[in-house]
Amino acid sequence: MSERFAAGSGEDIRVEREGSVATLVVDRPAQRNALSIPVCERMHEIMDGIERDPGIRVLVVTGTGPKSFVAGADINELVAYTPALAYRHIEVGHTLFTRIENLHVPTIAAVNGYCLGGGLEIAMACDIRIASANAKFGLPEMNIGMVPGWGGTERLQRLIGQSRAAAMMLTGEMITSDEALANGLVYRLFDSVDALRAGTDELAAKLAGFAPLTMRATKEMIGMSAGLSPQQVLQRDAAMLAFLLTTTDAREGLTAFLEKRPARYTGE
Repeated sequence: MSERFAAGSGEDIRVEREGSVATLVVDRPAQRNALSIPVCERMHEIMDGIERDPGIRVLVVTGTGPKSFVAGADINELVAYTPALAYRHIEVGHTLFTRIENLHVPTIAAVNGYCLGGGLEIAMACDIRIASANAKFGLPEMNIGMVPGWGGTERLQRLIGQSRAAAMMLTGEMITSDEALANGLVYRLFDSVDALRAGTDELAAKLAGFAPLTMRATKEMIGMSAGLSPQQVLQRDAAMLAFLLTTTDAREGLTAFLEKRPARYTGE
């Protein structure tokens, strides 16, 4: 099932649904799938529906075509900004990417080509990044007198370390898909965009097959790890396990393992 949302001025976002997997496609090939305020606002509306739908177990974010995931913000829009619009630009992107990062289901960025500026920032808000071999990654704002404004400075340091992140941002240089894999920015590479699409479907189906409550608990544990003392980690882990052992899905998972059969999770 596919649904298209027009964001004005030819700016399109397509949402595809296959079973319990929703795919958000930025579909602006003429702009290399660049993001704008209207596009981000429409994404917020789409996220409202995703957050409310208990049938969605995985969200995939990708771009249309073989050459560009998201090639950053829309420069034609940026050049005409007033300070008030610049603030709105930062606000709408920041809040959108934080919603994606905190979504209760796993998120996959399927990077099909250029992943620059806001494109890298939205990809870093996802839990898992996979890419085609032709992908290029960067925060090149230095080249146009701008700064990464959608949380990229913090997320990139967290993912690949302060030294490598600083080099990417201060030089404005792109890195290849192989370098992104070596740096830990990307989880898996595929030879072509077609192979990436097939691999994304396979990975999404795998994630959708896990127990939803366990998936949510794991995401919460990952997100709340920074700054905890060993005793706090112990207490958190014990509380999560104690809760999961009260769920139907946990009992199903343990029983299915002992009975050597596939588990059938219901989200309860």
